[in-house]
Amino acid sequence: MTETVPRTHCRPGVVVPRVVGRMKISSISMIGVVFLGTLCGIPDRAAAQTGSAGPSPAVFTVTTTADGAAANPFEGRCRTDAGECTLRAAVQAANVRPGSIIRVPEGRYVLTIPPNFWNTNGPFIDPATGDLDVTADTTIEGAGQDRTVVDAGHRDRVMLTTARVALSGLTITGGSAAEHEIPLFETGGGGIANSGKLILDHVTVTGNAADYGGGIFNIPVADLKVTDSIITANAAGEAGGVRCDNTCTFTRTEITDNHVVNPRTKWYRFGGFAGRGGGLDIRGVGEVLLIDSLVLRNSADEGGGGINIAPAYLDSLPYQFTDVVNPGMGKLILRGSTIAQNTAGLGEQNCKKVFAVILSTGANLSNDHSCDLTATGDEVRPDAGVR
Repeated sequence: MTETVPRTHCRPGVVVPRVVGRMKISSISMIGVVFLGTLCGIPDRAAAQTGSAGPSPAVFTVTTTADGAAANPFEGRCRTDAGECTLRAAVQAANVRPGSIIRVPEGRYVLTIPPNFWNTNGPFIDPATGDLDVTADTTIEGAGQDRTVVDAGHRDRVMLTTARVALSGLTITGGSAAEHEIPLFETGGGGIANSGKLILDHVTVTGNAADYGGGIFNIPVADLKVTDSIITANAAGEAGGVRCDNTCTFTRTEITDNHVVNPRTKWYRFGGFAGRGGGLDIRGVGEVLLIDSLVLRNSADEGGGGINIAPAYLDSLPYQFTDVVNPGMGKLILRGSTIAQNTAGLGEQNCKKVFAVILSTGANLSNDHSCDLTATGDEVRPDAGVR
């Protein structure tokens, strides 16, 4: 594939600030983003005078399961120094060509390049090391959930997404988030940290870990849509499967066997800041929908073994207050879903809510009454969710 690439002033090796996490990005960081965007995204004057456009979208097919960075990350070509198109190099090339498609054949793609230690305490993006940083609109297509596996080898999380990103037909595993971004103490999103608009279709997220959002962390400005997917066997100190700080929609998706254990050794993890939301932890005010989905056998050593919904950690307030006042700031909508056989060390087993409402639109199933299932077609019975 031959392409004409506009010249830029940007040099390889530039590390771009990472916009992710439950923190406010400082004005200095934002100035840095604008400055680097100016350097890296705008062709030089000579190129502009020729009327040449920026790099067009491309289709990249990964040719090796080995890990390796692009020889020139600003060139927009998927090519390492060894001449191969690795998954990492494809992501780097797609970051220069918004709208690109990456095709990942069958195989296990282990990310062997550890994160840069100097970038692990702050919001930095370094696509050449650690996790795969997808910073432009990109579609990544695998050969199937059980055929294409992206494995971080517990060196870092698997993927960071900051744009419109669609993943299909693959497994995300082996992630252990290394960047302390929330703000400098905690890690979020063992499998995926999303600060853009992320779509998962026929994707399995399993065997990942972080302080928050063992499987997926969807931060306050982000949107997550998950269809025909599986989120299972992830672990965290809070939000074992998925942490939703903004809008999330799960359709025909299984959230199962995820676990939360309160670390109890950190002074700032008091009250609702840990030990809750085994399967799904909802902390924002954006709507979260569960449609024809399963939330089964998740656990939390404190509240909400299946689902915990409490915007802005208001569940840390004394129960004498939260049990009396409920302004309904957060909202979970259930339709045709099963939330059952989840366990919690304290209080409600399947669903726990504070300053939030759970709205059933019918045909839901549970083995207790904690999810407010009172609509037509809802059922509560002891054997719900037992296979």
